[in-house]
Amino acid sequence: MPGNTKTIDSGELGKSVAPTTLRAVAGTFTTGITIITCTADGAPQGCAANAVLSVSLEPPLMLISLGETSRTRVAVERAGAFAINVLPDNSKGSALCSVFAGRSDDKFASVDHYGGLLGAPVLTDALGWFECAIVTTQVAGDHTLFIGLVVDAGHVPGDPLVFFRGQNRKLAA
Repeated sequence: MPGNTKTIDSGELGKSVAPTTLRAVAGTFTTGITIITCTADGAPQGCAANAVLSVSLEPPLMLISLGETSRTRVAVERAGAFAINVLPDNSKGSALCSVFAGRSDDKFASVDHYGGLLGAPVLTDALGWFECAIVTTQVAGDHTLFIGLVVDAGHVPGDPLVFFRGQNRKLAA
C-alpha cells in the first residue's frame, strides 16, 4: 500500500545472511550476461555484469548495479550515460564475456563497437543493447545502482548467454 512502507536500517535487523550463502542462493537465479559500457574522459570503459533489470516500460527505464571497486562504476558516474550490451550464446559472446570480466586497461583494443547516441560504446556482436541516460543513482551496500532512461535500443535474432551457479550456460532447447 503506498505510503505505508518502512525503510529498515540494516543495523536494526541484527543478524543477516553470510555473503557466501547469499552468493550461493543468488546463483540459483539464472541471469543474462551483459557488458556495461560508457565513454568517460574520451576513453571507452566496460565490464561484464549480470545485475541488470528492466524497471519500467513507461517511461522506459533500465537498472544496472556496479560494485564499489569497479572502474566502470566510476566511469559511468562521470559519463552520465551507459549502454547495456546483451551477449549472444555463441563463441563471440563467450569471448566478449572473457575480455570484459577481466581487469585489462585496453578491453576495447580487439572489440568491434560504435558510439551510440550518447557516446556509450555499443558492441557490434551484441544480441541486444540499450543506451541509457542516467536519471538516478543510489548507493546500496557495496554497489551503486544506476537507473537510466532508455534513449535507444536494438536487437538481432539469437539466444542469450546466461549465467547460472557460477558458470555460463545454454538455454535448454
